[in-house]
Amino acid sequence: MHAAYRSGKEVVDGFLSRPSAGGARDAIVLIHGYRGLDDGQRAVTRRFAKEGFVCLSPDLFHGRLYNTPEGCALAKTSLDIPKAVEKICDSVSYLRRLPYVGNRKVAVLGFCMGGGLALYALAKSKRFAAGVIYYQSLFPDPEDLRGIRAPLLCHYGTDDANTTKAEIDMFREALDGYGKKYEIRMYEGAGHAFLNNPSGKIEADRKAAEQSVAGTRKWLRRLFS
Repeated sequence: MHAAYRSGKEVVDGFLSRPSAGGARDAIVLIHGYRGLDDGQRAVTRRFAKEGFVCLSPDLFHGRLYNTPEGCALAKTSLDIPKAVEKICDSVSYLRRLPYVGNRKVAVLGFCMGGGLALYALAKSKRFAAGVIYYQSLFPDPEDLRGIRAPLLCHYGTDDANTTKAEIDMFREALDGYGKKYEIRMYEGAGHAFLNNPSGKIEADRKAAEQSVAGTRKWLRRLFS
């Protein structure tokens, strides 16, 4: 369903999905990649809602979609990171006003570009109780990770050409340097965007998607209990 909230002087539209069962639930803010809020992002929003969470995907590109390599490159160069992070952080106030969230825990989960933005948001705001990172292609400087207080769960495919092992190792080193609480899970044979926009590695991506969603649900349930 459509959602909308204010961030500064702007109205941020988004896509909201929630469990069919009643009662207050923990929530997840899902951050899309360079393609924008496309059908793949809506599908994973529904998927995590079926796992029992109220899920919100803010549209950081205001309806624009970038479905080509050239378009994604344009999205990358034109991205206003501070403004995008502010929109992500302001989504928590919107969720808090929903009767089926209220004062329950809120996690932030990001894919590709959104993984990097989720890290920025976690460093800026204490309102997120957890962060789930899927194969970020936007890497904050190590210094920008210092403010992160919430625990992290990070998912990567071993055959990801966009998010390389060298980048993951540097990220791990930075987290270790600041004493952050995190867990990294690798999925054999999976490529980039194996959950929200699967590559041609059909079977490996499918297995990685199923395992990572189930693992995220269990991790968040344990953390939030």
